This record gives sequence, C-alpha cells and structure tokens, in this order.
Amino acid sequence: MALNAESIQLGPWHGGVRYDKPPEECAADELSDMENTRIDTAGRVLTRGGSASYSSAAAIVGDPTLTLCAQFRKDASTTYVVIIAGAAMYYYNSGWSAITGAVTITAADDNTFEWANCNGTLVATNGVDTDAIKWTGTGNATALDDDSRFSKAAHCAWWDNRLWMGNVYGATNRLWYSDTGDIETWGATSYYNFGGYITGIVAAQNALMVHTSEGLYTLQSTGSSAIPYRPNRRTRRAGLDGRSCVSLPDDSQMMILEDGIYMWAGGAELQKISLALDGPDYWDDIVTARLTQAFAVDYPATNEVWFVLPYGSGQTKMNHVMVWNRARKRWHGPYTGWERNCGALIDTTPHLGDFDGRLWDSDTGDDDGGAAITTNFQTAAVSAVGPDVKVRWLGTRCFYQGTGNYICTIQQQAGLEHASTQYINLRGGGFLLDTDALDSGALDLDDRGYELTQDVPLVGYAPSTSLRVVMNRAEQSFKFYKFVPRFKPLGRFPKPAPF
Repeated sequence: MALNAESIQLGPWHGGVRYDKPPEECAADELSDMENTRIDTAGRVLTRGGSASYSSAAAIVGDPTLTLCAQFRKDASTTYVVIIAGAAMYYYNSGWSAITGAVTITAADDNTFEWANCNGTLVATNGVDTDAIKWTGTGNATALDDDSRFSKAAHCAWWDNRLWMGNVYGATNRLWYSDTGDIETWGATSYYNFGGYITGIVAAQNALMVHTSEGLYTLQSTGSSAIPYRPNRRTRRAGLDGRSCVSLPDDSQMMILEDGIYMWAGGAELQKISLALDGPDYWDDIVTARLTQAFAVDYPATNEVWFVLPYGSGQTKMNHVMVWNRARKRWHGPYTGWERNCGALIDTTPHLGDFDGRLWDSDTGDDDGGAAITTNFQTAAVSAVGPDVKVRWLGTRCFYQGTGNYICTIQQQAGLEHASTQYINLRGGGFLLDTDALDSGALDLDDRGYELTQDVPLVGYAPSTSLRVVMNRAEQSFKFYKFVPRFKPLGRFPKPAPF
C-alpha cells in the first residue's frame, strides 16, 4: 500500500563537511559532522582506510620517535624507503637497516626533518644538528659538505639543478644555493637575504617559493650568470613551516597559517580555503601554538591533500588529519585515533611516522593495527517544508553499498535529542551461510557498486531532522550514497512564548 507522504533527499555529499554552521543551515549535499570517514568521487560517505605497519615491520628497538620518513628514488629503477628514528637513520631492506654512520642526529620529538632528492642523493636537515645529512643509496649516511658557509639549516629544497638551504644558524633570513649540479660546492656570496626569517622553501615548476615571516616570495631565474635569480615578494603572509607547505601540479601552493589553511594561486593575496572548518566546532580547538609542527602530504591518486594537525586543549602532538579534495574543493575528516610526527607519500599512499618507532601505511585495510576505527557521520538537518512547518516523520530509505554481514547504527537526531536509534545489516543481499543451508558465505550482489536499500522508521514532529551513522567494529566498514526521509506535513502552528 502506497504511503501518503512526501520526501526529501540527503546526499550524495559533494559539498563536504561544514563545521562553520549548525546542522539546520547545512545544505542537503553537506555533512554537519564526521569522524574517520571520507567522501569519494561519487559523493558517498565511507569508512576511511585503516593503517598497518609498513611491510609488517616491527617497531624500532626502544620505540623512538620518527622525525623523518621518505621514499627516495636513486634512479629510474632503484627506490629506497628511509626513516630517522631517535638518533639513528635507517632504510628498509627486508627490515630496518641502520645507515647512521658517523653523522650526529639529536633525538627529540620536535627535531623534525625536511628532505630533498638531489638528482639521486637524499639530503635532510632539521635546523638543530650542525650538519645536514647526505645519503647516496649505498653505505652509510655522511655529513653534507657545505664549504663551511653555514650550519643548522632549517629548510631545504632541490630546484633548478641546485640544492637550496634556508634559515641557517646566525642568519635566519638567509637562503643559500649550491653550484649547478654540485650539492657540495657553495660560493662565498651564493645567497639571498630576505626581510623576515625564512619559514619554508618549496620548489614549483618555474620558481622557488620562499615563505618568510614577512610574506611569500618567488625566486625566478634571470638567465644572467652575474645575477642568476630575481626575488619578488608576492603576498604579505606565508606559511608557518616548510613541512606543511604543499606545491600542487598547477603551480599553486597550500599552506597552514594560525587562523586556517590557505592557497596561493598567483595573486597578490592568499586565499583562505578552510572557511568550512572555522568556528567553535573545529578550528577554535586547534592548538595554534603547535602548528609549526603540523605537516601535510599530497595524495595524487585521490586528488587529496592531508593536513596533520594538533587538536584539543593541551594537545602537543599531531592527532588529527583533515583532508582537502582539490578536485572537488571540499573538506572531509578528521581522521583520528592516533598521534603522528612526520609523513610522506610512499608507494603512492600516505605513510605517517609515530612516536613509538613505527612507520604506518595510513590508507590500507579496515582497522588500525587490529584496533577498531571509531566511525561516524551526520547529515544536515534540512527542513522538510520550511523551518516553521511541523511535520510527522515516518521513516527514511537508506541507499548504501553492501560491504558485508555488518550491523550499522542509524541515529535520528531532531534538535538536541536523539529521537530514535535503528540498525541495518550491510550484507549486500544474496544468501547467508546457515540461513539458506548453502555451503558458502554471503553471495555479494554488489561487486559493481549497485545501490542497495533498506527502510528504517523515524519519529517526531520537528520541522527538520538529521541522521547519524555509527560503526565501531574492527574489520568492518560502510558506504552510504544517500538517504530519503519521508514525512507528512501538518502545518504551521504558533509556539507559545517562554515564561
């Protein structure tokens, strides 16, 4: 029998998550909250990828903090994965092999490294140790020979066939450059001074981007041997640290500032892209004093940039990942459940180093090293007819992809109260083992992503309602396309004034 009802649709969620406004003001294609879930190209909300120790490797003995992780390409056929943990440097060769040699590495959580691949030689520096580190892919690492021009460089980059080192001991505003093709020959006057101290240097296609306390500069080649480069100040503000600055294929730059995440695309000012994260529901709880230790990883396979941030009062370590989809220009996240200190793209996926001697593949499987992922998201609370029209909520049809014989919680929320809690099984159709006496598991009819549906009841009379999806079980996941809540309009009624 047909229902005497009307309906609205929530999702697909191409608008991303909005922490800057209440659920009632979010659009039908936006989420008002989420945790450990992501939004894919179809606008589906699904459980984020899990994490597992890189190549199932055991933690480094002593559980030291990782301050660098990198995938270093020696040549077209040779690639190494390198970490610095505590006071030692390692590369992966069926296990972690030490290559520290005689270099000095001062162990401390905040002594994080930047690194550059200089035509097949890895160079890393942290602004604390006197000498930068050099490794060619064979033998042990050695100290970089800088002709005694500088020490304790905080930032490094490889651009225009030269190694660049910035913010050095005694000259925080100075940027040095090596001879062409020779990272260990440095001229006595091969440097540029800037008005403010250097906070990061990032190579782009046609320029070196120099972030300083006084703004963002571009350094471009002049074609003259006498004056090889020309600095040009482009903006009044710049990124806080080189590890959280990302250069994108279109030559734009993303960076973290105290009040949010910004992009520079060639204009006179930075463009704030994190407006959706503003306010008391997210950015107000970012520990801005620790943002100099935040970092970012570009993830080209999914058109995402991961920003690893410190969230929550008193938090000193990076414990949240907020994700910018640069194709759709929207946010999702946060990813939570652990603390991380460095990151890099390794084997095409983000890998993050922790404080306990382990490098994690951070987009694999459906649990975090065997632990369940706390997963949820909440839709907008869109008015059924209008914000002053009372309705009777009847139920909602859930559109999802079958992921397994898993139970998922659907919570209806109207105003400040959870009006009802329901459960659906995500087995994806077909027969169930023992239920139909077949000697096989569930026959998944959803291999090509067909949308399955189930109805769950709703209750209440509020003008609007939202739905929260929750799952907290290891090795289980969900994928939701949309919801279609159904209702019956009751009309406009006066609301008595409070006493």
